Amino acid sequence: GIMKKIILLLSMILFACQEKKDENNSIFIGTWKVVEMGKYQISTCTGTIDDDEFRGFKGKGGTISLEIRDDGTGSEIITGPDASKTDFIWEEVGELFCFKEYCLKYEMAPNNRSFKINMITEPYCLDEDNEVTDHTARRACEDASTSNQWVPKLCNMVRYKKEI
Repeated sequence: GIMKKIILLLSMILFACQEKKDENNSIFIGTWKVVEMGKYQISTCTGTIDDDEFRGFKGKGGTISLEIRDDGTGSEIITGPDASKTDFIWEEVGELFCFKEYCLKYEMAPNNRSFKINMITEPYCLDEDNEVTDHTARRACEDASTSNQWVPKLCNMVRYKKEI
């Protein structure tokens, strides 16, 4: 009867609340600051990192932070000469952390206090108007026009540390 319906309804509400709580218990929630950023010398995401650009940016007082909120929204806050704030939606999908338009594989430190992502940019060919062409190899790109420029594969690393 009616009692059974009420119990069923209550258990559904409890279950829904429980599920929501688990979903928002992500290790990503909090504020993360970029502590290291640079380009790998080798495009396979190995070797040393050239972080001159990031060091210069930090030298001018620049910082980059991610604010990850438990409602699935976040903001990237950049301070310094090119200050900006970008809002985004984020989610964790298996081993991927998705935010802005990227889904990136991350490596979380064992203590969950820092994580690293590698952003791989596949090689591409630019014409004289800086438009990407459909060439998939350096030779084809450069043979097609002397003003074409081949941009090699790049791997950038970003390390975030949790602000406490």
